[in-house]
Amino acid sequence: MAVLLAGVAALAAYTIFPGQGGTHIAFRGEAGIVTGPGLSAMLDAEGQSTSYSELPAPIVTATATSSPTRARHKTKTAKPVPSYSPTASSPATGSGSGSGSASSGTPMAGASYAGSLVADESGSELTSWNETNSFCPEESWQVADGKVGTDGAGDATLTTSGTTGSCVAIISPGTYSSAVIEADIDFPALPGNSNTIADWTSFWMTDGSAWPQDGELDAVEAQPVNGENATSWHSGSSSSQFVASTDDFFPTKLPVNGPNLTPGWHTVDIVYTAGFFAVYYDGQPYTTYNSGNVTGDPLNIYLTTSVTANTSAVQQVLGGPPVNSDSSPATLAIKYLKVWSVK
Repeated sequence: MAVLLAGVAALAAYTIFPGQGGTHIAFRGEAGIVTGPGLSAMLDAEGQSTSYSELPAPIVTATATSSPTRARHKTKTAKPVPSYSPTASSPATGSGSGSGSASSGTPMAGASYAGSLVADESGSELTSWNETNSFCPEESWQVADGKVGTDGAGDATLTTSGTTGSCVAIISPGTYSSAVIEADIDFPALPGNSNTIADWTSFWMTDGSAWPQDGELDAVEAQPVNGENATSWHSGSSSSQFVASTDDFFPTKLPVNGPNLTPGWHTVDIVYTAGFFAVYYDGQPYTTYNSGNVTGDPLNIYLTTSVTANTSAVQQVLGGPPVNSDSSPATLAIKYLKVWSVK
């Protein structure tokens, strides 16, 4: 159970995470996460606090800036795991509509977790999230020549050129530490294989400046090595990374509770908070993970796609040659993206 500590001198609020024996192992404030035993007593002694009260719900962080918000690198500490039971909302019929599959008030899935609507971006509004020139050069084989635009229906479009390494990306200017996220997305098909999503196409969350410490949640990842979509969680450290995934590449296997994605329009919902995440496709549960490995740190939302290069260096990273790279221009389209707080 977390408690809210009201700071006087700093005029701020902190979330205190209790450890065993009543000690407080961490708090989150404006300066990030600070750890140490007996934290509340220490702050009391310094005259930094006046009251304690139980938090009614996790906190959503949504700070809009001109560029993606980046948290400072920090060492992770253990956090208590909330007791969540994944609950699907009313089943949806069909796959994503491409014309808005959820009402403005509730998400298609994960509605039992959703609080207030904190972001509602149309396709045309999402074009302002274009971070192709900053994201794509982070990998030496990627080329920032993809284009962000809109189509005749007003959907945001992310289009590769089809050349090797062609890359395009949009990234949310705000970060989210506890949220329900929904997007209506049209995933491109690989020519000649209508059941395979083209290119390294992903809908995911991370903090690029503190990876993997803050975590990475891949709600959708069309994996180049086998052409199959997977959901994964990454955390830990650069020298000792932890991964849990629906694929068979890692020891910690996430459950698969529903059908996987294929090309075309789909509504994807994510529930993310400290200790828990769930991913839904078209209103149906796909996978869940209830673990202290899920950080609950503020993460940006990413939609990216790139034509994976078939080089020895890339093959070494992937474990084999890419099988879903499209040598013709391929377009990922987004009808809308919405974010709710977690209640």
